[in-house]
Amino acid sequence: MKETRTKTPREKRKPSKAEAISCILFLLLAFGLGAAYGMNYVPLMVVVAAYAAIVAKRCGYTWQEMEAAVGRRIGKSVPVITILLAIGFMLGGLMFSGTLPMLIYYGLQIVSPRWIALCAFLLCCIFSTVTGTSNGSASTAGLAMMGLAMAMDNVNLGLVAGACYAGSQFGDKLSPLSDTTVLAALTTDNDIFDHIAHMAKTVVPSAFISIAIYIVIGLSTHTTGSASSPETVELLNTLSQMFKFNVILLIPVLFILWGSLTRKPTTLVLFGSGFLSVLIGVFYQGFSYTDAIDVLYSGFSSDMVLAAHPEFDLSAMSSAAKTLLERGGISDMNKTFVATWLCFYFAAIAEMCGCLDVLLDTLMGFVHSTGSLIITTGISVVVLIAVGGSSTVALLLGGNMFKSKYEEMGINTLNLSRTLEDFGTGCSGFFPWTSSGNLYASVLFTSNLTFLRYSFFSWIVWILAIIYGFTGVCIKTSPTRKQLEAQEQQKTM
Repeated sequence: MKETRTKTPREKRKPSKAEAISCILFLLLAFGLGAAYGMNYVPLMVVVAAYAAIVAKRCGYTWQEMEAAVGRRIGKSVPVITILLAIGFMLGGLMFSGTLPMLIYYGLQIVSPRWIALCAFLLCCIFSTVTGTSNGSASTAGLAMMGLAMAMDNVNLGLVAGACYAGSQFGDKLSPLSDTTVLAALTTDNDIFDHIAHMAKTVVPSAFISIAIYIVIGLSTHTTGSASSPETVELLNTLSQMFKFNVILLIPVLFILWGSLTRKPTTLVLFGSGFLSVLIGVFYQGFSYTDAIDVLYSGFSSDMVLAAHPEFDLSAMSSAAKTLLERGGISDMNKTFVATWLCFYFAAIAEMCGCLDVLLDTLMGFVHSTGSLIITTGISVVVLIAVGGSSTVALLLGGNMFKSKYEEMGINTLNLSRTLEDFGTGCSGFFPWTSSGNLYASVLFTSNLTFLRYSFFSWIVWILAIIYGFTGVCIKTSPTRKQLEAQEQQKTM
């Protein structure tokens, strides 16, 4: 009788420092080279995920265990996937209703190309503060400003995208309606309004410095774009022939604003806005029912206008107008969907095999002062987001990891909650391999590296946080853990 051999499972281990660091370096190298040579980042993500799987295999994990970890991660991230779907759905609807074309039409006549970046930053600041959502702000106010910028001549789209991104992060850091603001306060056991007051010491000065930068850029910009230029006049005429403009077209935008203020589920609000837009397109603009269905999947097409305006001359329509208007729909998000799913493979595998734990343990060895603690906290949060792809997880882990260290050193945990938000809130948009990074790139129509370059606010917040840490400015202190223990002993004597 033949003996059957049972394969004994390999003993699992944590990756070495070299293995953990190599995962991050390989990720950065792949995307760095991809950006330098203009390569598609989706296949690159496959290569990066494969490398993480090799490291996990070396650490004793089976492919079945990796698949299970990826499945769990995707299950948790379904809301993000659904939001991406809803954005494509809504964008197609907003074009179909004439809402975005109307905002572009009047915006071209009101906003100067010189000040488009400043206006984009301020509008997104206001919207994100009122609603408490950066994704919602970028998907509405940011989307409208990008549409306006694309319709202007000689406008730096990367600059406007960076301003939209930065403004969206402003409210997400300060608004009591923001989930990250609430989470940062809760994970450090602080009152939310105490946290906001302390948070304002980095956010508000950074916003004013950013405004000054956008003003300087505006004053030094020499652009020919104006409402009277031949190209702009042609675009305005085209838009007025294709759509009827009326205050009723603002209903989908007001619906989004209402949903954000009342804390309704983001996905339902975006889908609802898309449905309202389609109804307006059919019953007010006069577009066909079949086009109403098609636009939600395939996006807006110029020939849809012929149902309401048979006399419209499509051949006379400029390529710039077509590029501006023909977008949206669920299919427009296909590349983003694929990229997001591949991102989860890397994040889940790297987290499962312990790469994050090794990296964070390594970083803790650099803490010797308040400044180094602030930097270490910030780097840790950024690493958590870069690898894990989730600001929520990063804030929770960061709060739990560092809270005792802050108490031990006599540094009030309000500094911890502020640092978590300074570095963590909005940081996921920096990385093209995260779901948020994909979302921002989709709604702002530029690559992450491009708009990140002009997101001055994001960088200034980091710089101020580090300066405060090393100078002691705006750093709130508390009794150290040893001092508290000594006080307790005195009370019992």
